[in-house]
Amino acid sequence: MSTAIATLRDMFRRALVPTVLAALLLAGCGESAEKLSPQEAVREAAETTAGLKEGSFKFSVVGSEEGINAVFNEGAPLTEEDREGLNLLRNGHIVFSTGNGKFGLDVKAGDLDHAFELRYVDSKLYARADVAGLGKLFDATPQEINQTVQAISSQPGLEFIAAAAAGKWIQADFTALKGTFDDLVKGLQESTGGSLPGSGGTQPADNEAAALRDAFDKVFNENVAIEKLESDSVGDHYVAKVTSLRTFYSQLLPTIQQYVDRLPNADQFPSADLIPDKPGSVDVWVKDGRLSRVELDMAQFSEPPSNAGRVAIRLDINREAPELSAPTDAVTVDLAGIIRQFVGQFGQFFEGFGQGLSSYD
Repeated sequence: MSTAIATLRDMFRRALVPTVLAALLLAGCGESAEKLSPQEAVREAAETTAGLKEGSFKFSVVGSEEGINAVFNEGAPLTEEDREGLNLLRNGHIVFSTGNGKFGLDVKAGDLDHAFELRYVDSKLYARADVAGLGKLFDATPQEINQTVQAISSQPGLEFIAAAAAGKWIQADFTALKGTFDDLVKGLQESTGGSLPGSGGTQPADNEAAALRDAFDKVFNENVAIEKLESDSVGDHYVAKVTSLRTFYSQLLPTIQQYVDRLPNADQFPSADLIPDKPGSVDVWVKDGRLSRVELDMAQFSEPPSNAGRVAIRLDINREAPELSAPTDAVTVDLAGIIRQFVGQFGQFFEGFGQGLSSYD
């Protein structure tokens, strides 16, 4: 499905700058007033939303098949295989949920509900996949799936794969992994010259984080204007605009690179002259003092601009998370043993990989 894969790749590449705009909007904070201006209303809602300890966050793409193809594939003729790929994008979604020391992930692939699920409850990670349904989506026959499952599950420690392929929940106790993960992170940090973030790695200090936040706020205040539109069932509707993506990006880039460049082998951001010198915007809805939706219209960034209707990357935010309970009859997996086996088998690879990073230019 090469064209469909290229479509998804281009989607993320073209969304880079406007996504940064959305991230800044979510990170912004401002002072309260008796009668809030649009700028203050959105900022305070973003600050309140960022402090939520419970909620769900649903990512999706909205738009017609024609519109999505026009925006992400330049309107090229679609094969039946391409249409299947676009269907996965149009009708699918990803939901992240968190609350009371728990989190969950639920993926809808096209028309297949609960194609993949993760839950973290009481220090245990639970996972389930609709292997049979996914096989149909990607044109894998039951015989091919069975052969693959039998080959993998015959390996020591991987017997659980057969149960997972049958759609059963599997579970792993993370309390037994602490030492294993600590050793793995320590080894990777040593092999990369101690440059990985994490325990003992490089993380911004509190004063540095505050300085980065101030730098973001300065770029935001100087470049972003917010206008209130008509309210609807989702909430009070606002649009945040920049007059020039290139100017906004060029002012933001040094601040981003100040921290990102520390990561080993981090991809360099494109130079400002590669960013279009044109306006950009993000739509935001506020309900009950919190963000309820953030929507990025991708058609505005097409060259030439698309007239096939609105195509947007949407984030819906719900303050109430779905119930995240531990599934019954889950199959236990010795995840610590699998990781130790993996590290033992590929330790030399990691060592060579780290040496390669340390000499990367």
